[in-house]
Amino acid sequence: MSNVYQVVDNCPDGANIGKTAADKIAFHGVAPVIQQATAASATDASTVIALANALKLALTNIGITN
Repeated sequence: MSNVYQVVDNCPDGANIGKTAADKIAFHGVAPVIQQATAASATDASTVIALANALKLALTNIGITN
């Protein structure tokens, strides 16, 4: 793994990727995007489906799912 860049600096408080919501990030080669909007809380069956779809879209946008 000599060609792998580690995103840590041994800081006891951890590490961040992106300092603000406007910083673009991505995974697995997709185009970087800004922080995704918060989805509304689920209150009934239809909003649970809408929330699940919004979460999947946000994960897809940053490259976690496809």
